[in-house]
Amino acid sequence: MALEGELRIGLRVSEGRVERVRISSTRPDVAHSLLQGRTLDVVAAVVPRLFSICARSQAVASELACTAAAADPVTPDLLARGSAAVSAEIVRECAWRTLLDWPKWVGEAPGAEAIVAARASLGFRFDAPAEPAIRTIALAAFGDAADAWLAQPSLADLERWIGAGQTAAARFVRRVRDDEAAAGGSGDLRRPDAPLLDAKNHAAWIGELSDACDADPGFARHPTWRGAPAETGALARLQSDPLIGALTSGPASRVLARFVARLRELALLLAGRSAAVVGAKSLPGGGGIAWVENARGLLIHRVQLDQDRVRDYCIVAPTEWNFHPEGALAQALSGMPARDLDAVNDRAARLVHSLDPCVACHVEFDNA
Repeated sequence: MALEGELRIGLRVSEGRVERVRISSTRPDVAHSLLQGRTLDVVAAVVPRLFSICARSQAVASELACTAAAADPVTPDLLARGSAAVSAEIVRECAWRTLLDWPKWVGEAPGAEAIVAARASLGFRFDAPAEPAIRTIALAAFGDAADAWLAQPSLADLERWIGAGQTAAARFVRRVRDDEAAAGGSGDLRRPDAPLLDAKNHAAWIGELSDACDADPGFARHPTWRGAPAETGALARLQSDPLIGALTSGPASRVLARFVARLRELALLLAGRSAAVVGAKSLPGGGGIAWVENARGLLIHRVQLDQDRVRDYCIVAPTEWNFHPEGALAQALSGMPARDLDAVNDRAARLVHSLDPCVACHVEFDNA
């Protein structure tokens, strides 16, 4: 059973600019409608079947949150297994996008080596990595071993890689760079204002989100961090990376940086130099909250128990962070030059792809 729903982006254009951005979602609240009143055994069986995208992440977050709510120990072994499962999922999701989707977005068919590498990613295991699969994925994405590609951390290195265009990923990034430069050539390109979520110190501030869930029944649909919408994902996780920092230090949009961050994260995982962050803590009154940094960003599961049954279950997914009505996408689109509606539609689609929603997304003009 898959209950994804979709996102609808409406743009109102006036006097040559995007005057208003409307973001609405038809995603159902499956946590409230299907999990409330269930036993933990039923929740464990149902959650992995509810989601066709990022299913491993959802299962890990649910297991950790329910373990914490039941006051059972969240052991290092449990966390390690969860991190390994989510890390493998990030590799699969990122490889699939990079190797099969990105070529199509620049008018190419995925090459045979890319198809083989994408298939190899389906069986990737972070806790027992197979070197042939790692090399196959890296060569198809980067044209080199993951460690070798990571050893070129400067903007000049990135430009050389883009210029060589050895892989479809490099050619895609080159197209994004050029399109973003063209969009900002008149000085009209706006920099998104949404802050990047802290992706390293969750335990220090996760209680704030739990309190926000208590205070606002609509928090799961429109989450905020310290009173404001925030951006999550590979860019937030790698915000201290020198290359990503260089890409985001100027006045340009975050679009190019998001795609490059996704590539760097894939390389770090393939090289064994990074792993998915997961965690959980118990809450007062029979509650538990878990956090998982998955392919698209921060996923939160929060559970409140009444004896052995779920009294309340809340899921906050990465898409709800990045596609908040006043969040990263809305801020990037608002005020954008809109003299050519086809160009606006193309740029809006590129912005959506850079934030990688886990559901279908449709862009339309409200006054066209």
